[in-house]
Amino acid sequence: MQKIKELISLIDQSIKEDPENLITWWNIIKDWFNSEIDKIRNKINNSREWLANYQARLINETWISTLRIKYTNITWYFIEISKNQTGKITDDFVYKQTLVNASRYITEELKQFEKEIIEWEQILADLEYKEFLRIREQILDSFKDIKELSEKISKVDFITSLSRVAYMWNYTKPQISQNYDLQIKWWRHPIIEKITTDFISNDLELTSNDYVHIITGPNMWWKSTFLRQNALIILMSHIWSFIPAKSAIIPITDKIFSRVWASDNLYLWQSTFMVEMQEMANILNNSTKNSFVIIDEIWRWTSTYDGMSLAWAILKENHDKIKAKTLFATHYHELVDESKTLGWVKNFSVAVGENEDNIVFLRKIVPGWMKKSYWLEVASLAGINKSIINEARVMLKKLELSHNNSHTKQLSLGIDKKEKEVEIVYIEKDWEVLENLKNLDINSLTPIEALNKLSELKEKV
Repeated sequence: MQKIKELISLIDQSIKEDPENLITWWNIIKDWFNSEIDKIRNKINNSREWLANYQARLINETWISTLRIKYTNITWYFIEISKNQTGKITDDFVYKQTLVNASRYITEELKQFEKEIIEWEQILADLEYKEFLRIREQILDSFKDIKELSEKISKVDFITSLSRVAYMWNYTKPQISQNYDLQIKWWRHPIIEKITTDFISNDLELTSNDYVHIITGPNMWWKSTFLRQNALIILMSHIWSFIPAKSAIIPITDKIFSRVWASDNLYLWQSTFMVEMQEMANILNNSTKNSFVIIDEIWRWTSTYDGMSLAWAILKENHDKIKAKTLFATHYHELVDESKTLGWVKNFSVAVGENEDNIVFLRKIVPGWMKKSYWLEVASLAGINKSIINEARVMLKKLELSHNNSHTKQLSLGIDKKEKEVEIVYIEKDWEVLENLKNLDINSLTPIEALNKLSELKEKV
């Protein structure tokens, strides 16, 4: 450790805090570290004083008040004089360049100075580079000690950082298991809980009897959070971290796969659907029984039946052959019915509180399924005009009625006859009539007004 301290002191005394970007340039070594470097540096610094004195002398001799000595990386040093005063120059001035409003000149004395300053700067750059190499060699001689100490410090930093976070946010030590089953109680999201005061905790349990969970519900962000959060907690457990949960049993997981979102790759001429397919192919080809997989809204970028069929085939492949622990969020509600033929699938949904006037998304994952995605309700919450929502609702009912009356089924919906009849009766009710009935104040109507209103509604039906 003493040798490391000496090296730290050497670097602190020798290398500037803001050196040049290239080590072959001068301005790397600090002042007062090397006397030879200081000597040449002083000459260069004093040259600025010489230039100022020389400029003052030329102005005094020529009476040209606009005379200036300047420097560029291309033309080096030169004397610049405005055009209206070039007639005052002496024979010592040698023409160099013409500008729009000025001319540039050089003198023998300035040329000699330029030669000397360039030599000094080159000497200084060489001296500083050699000194830098000498310091570097001293450091390399202790490379083994530095590497060993760095590894120890990085481990301490890693562990103390995780410990501090675990203490501040009340994390729990997970139990790492050699078994298949996974169980997490009352977990939270380590990032989201820092920015909200009402984070809703959830549970997750995946076993050899139900290792695939289909999650349905509103088209809101909570399903995606649920999926990512569980993957994140499994990852944290595998890096020796405590986790934001009340308790957890985490099986050793070989890989975590995420098929959550996709966008097109224009550079490779790949559509969003192609990118999605490639990601899904990677999961199917590389996941194992000990993997953890999250799939969120797969195949939204194609037609309903195409996407639904692919989703079902992938779900069945994982269920029957791969057997990876999987969370599968979807709006293909027909998969819920089809999944009843699979022995190790459970259905869950996002809890929703709803009455005639209000709807509340509770952000709680509960057992069971939901055959409604609340697309229109979410659109309304986002600020879409009510008339547009009503028009969309009318079209939705027409499409649902057409779908249920169709004799052609590309995928069995698994709905019994009684349930189907009830759904059709509901669909056939006109939305505008329902709205009128809901807003009708019966107590304020006279008998004749009531009869007229009844006749009006009957006409609409």
